[in-house]
Parts: sequence; structure tokens; C-alpha cells
Amino acid sequence: MRTKAIVFLLIIFGTQVRASEKIDAGIFAGTSYYMGNINPSRHFYSLSPAGGLLVKYNFNEHYSLRTNFNFGQFRADDLDFENILHQSRGAVFVNNFYDLSLQGEFNFQPFRVTMFRRPLSPYLTAGLAYTFVAGTMDQASSYVNIPFGGGIKYGISRKITIGMEWILKKSFTDNIDGVKSFGQYGSPSWVHNNDWVSLAGIFLTVRPFERRGDCPVYKN
Repeated sequence: MRTKAIVFLLIIFGTQVRASEKIDAGIFAGTSYYMGNINPSRHFYSLSPAGGLLVKYNFNEHYSLRTNFNFGQFRADDLDFENILHQSRGAVFVNNFYDLSLQGEFNFQPFRVTMFRRPLSPYLTAGLAYTFVAGTMDQASSYVNIPFGGGIKYGISRKITIGMEWILKKSFTDNIDGVKSFGQYGSPSWVHNNDWVSLAGIFLTVRPFERRGDCPVYKN
């Protein structure tokens, strides 16, 4: 009975070790910006610094599940735009945000680093996020959003991957900029809800529990 228990524990331990070898952890550094009522169409307008942490579980060479914690700032000023509406309204804001997301990831090319192969692959990612915003007028809010985007990654070694990505976050609120869209009768319009926050930058991940090496006489 004791032998069976030991064997069972060894199997469980071995399974956990193999699972841990599929985990990546890393950092993100880049910029964040806002699009909405004040900035309706200009990508990469009024860039602010952003950063974050991420943990990823790789199911196989194509599919992963990751969680991200990002933080940064977004801002806008009506006076940066020349039309009459912006100049007469004069709205301005600077918001700090903290964002937690769960996202799936799909690699277009098989992504597995070996002794003989340094993979390079574009990828897509999408999921669900929750964002807390601290506003310029000591107003705090939070909202759910859908992050989606893509990037490209390169495996430097079995443990280290670098890459760049661009993520757009579609919010379910029309008030992160303090300016609401209004419908025909002066009520808030969900149809024209167009507040977005985007992140773009570079990342580095490490596979801390990677232990396996490749056989030098075998090449795949």
C-alpha cells in the first residue's frame, strides 16, 4: 500500500513538473492611448507610457492561455483638434488605468524552440478584461472591455521569447473620457459608444521551469 502511494505521488509530481514547463512569465513595456469622443479617429494620439506583467500557459505549439496585468495612462484635449465642436467644448482629461485580462492566443506558425530551430511567428489574441480608472478630478470608475489584437514573437532560446504586439480594448462604457455621445432626444446613445484604449509595445517572457534539452544527434 505504501509503495502504491509513493508511485501515485511520483506520478502527480511528474505531471506537475511537465505542466510547469509550459508556463511563461514576463514583462511588457510600451505606450497607451485613447480613442473616443475627443479623439474619434487618430491612432497613436497623445501617447503615454504603459507597462505590465503576464503569465502564459502553452497548451501546444499553436494555442496558449494568458493573463495580463497592465497599467498606464491615457489623455486627450479638445484643443488638439481644429473643428468648431472641439474648440468650443474644450474638454480635457488625464486618466490612470489598471487592467486585468484573460486572453487566448493563437500562433500562425508552430512555436517551439529547440536546439536547431528559433521560431518566428505572428499571432492573434483576444479575451475579456476588467479595468479600473482613476480620473483627473479624483473620480474613479471601472468597466469591462474586450481586448483583441496581435503581434509577432521570436524564440531566442528554449527559455526566452521576445516580441511586439498591439492590443485594442473595446469598452462597454461611454464615459472614460468624461464626454458622452447623445442620441436624437438627448439621451445617452449606446449605438455611438466609441471609447477605446489601446496598448502597443514589446514584451519579454521567460520559461523558468524549462529543464529539457534536445538530443544533439536528432534534428526535427
